[in-house]
Amino acid sequence: MSTTGTATPTKWKRTTQVSEGIMTEQSAYHSTLIIEITEFRFRFFCENAGKCIWLEDYASDVYLTDAEVLENLKLLFFNHPVLSLTNWQAIHVMVSFGAFTLIPEEVFRKEYAARYLELTQGHPVLPSAKTIAQHIPRWNCYNVFEMPQIWWDFFRDQFTLRDLSFLHISSVLVSTPPVSLDYQPMVHVCVQEQHFIATIFEGNQLILCNRFKYQNPEEATFFYLSCLNELGYLTQGVKLVFSGEITPFSKFYTELSKFAPEISFVKKPEHLNYPSAFEDLADHRYFALLNANK
Repeated sequence: MSTTGTATPTKWKRTTQVSEGIMTEQSAYHSTLIIEITEFRFRFFCENAGKCIWLEDYASDVYLTDAEVLENLKLLFFNHPVLSLTNWQAIHVMVSFGAFTLIPEEVFRKEYAARYLELTQGHPVLPSAKTIAQHIPRWNCYNVFEMPQIWWDFFRDQFTLRDLSFLHISSVLVSTPPVSLDYQPMVHVCVQEQHFIATIFEGNQLILCNRFKYQNPEEATFFYLSCLNELGYLTQGVKLVFSGEITPFSKFYTELSKFAPEISFVKKPEHLNYPSAFEDLADHRYFALLNANK
């Protein structure tokens, strides 16, 4: 089933629903709920025994403050037939915006987590933010990031005594290369509203993962080209792979295609089975979400 529109009175409007059957507290007990949240979007999917059994996507036309997002969360969870369930096997909440920094595990100290972010941002972490550190075994490092404290409190209260974890989208991007790695450098650009994250791999090495804010497609293209130049890469010598909020008709794509001869979009992960209606979706938009439980 695939639908648009929603009766839920939130500032988020549902753009996509793909599901099979119904969800109950009993089925939730054997399922994992994976949530992705930004200032503009909220989406989630449910996984059971290697199958995507429910996916929904919501979007707002305007930027929402942390408090407005919280109010929308309360409304959506209260009314929703899936999100109102609490008996989940596990819940993963992925934050897809905000500052992050990767710290090698040999120098990481939990008590300095906020300090790492301060050095990254150039200012102290705000009192309204929660600092979180997530271990990334593949690269022997920790990803330190922040999220609004009021969101963290909401999810902790909503899923009391359940297996609840928080992660940043960059953790998924560095842990899950979208294509097989070889000798040729590969740049994965995950596009979100007003920013993109560039993750660069070469061989079996992670070269860079950085977030770039931009005001327009021309500025985004400039940041991309400057990043490659700083690393000594030629645009013709790298594979460029897109995920997130971008299409072949986007201005950003058009601008980059002038410089990048080899462009592709990520595919949905193969470790999951999907409802037949999923074939109608632009699956590259959900790459990070669907890999957050891998």
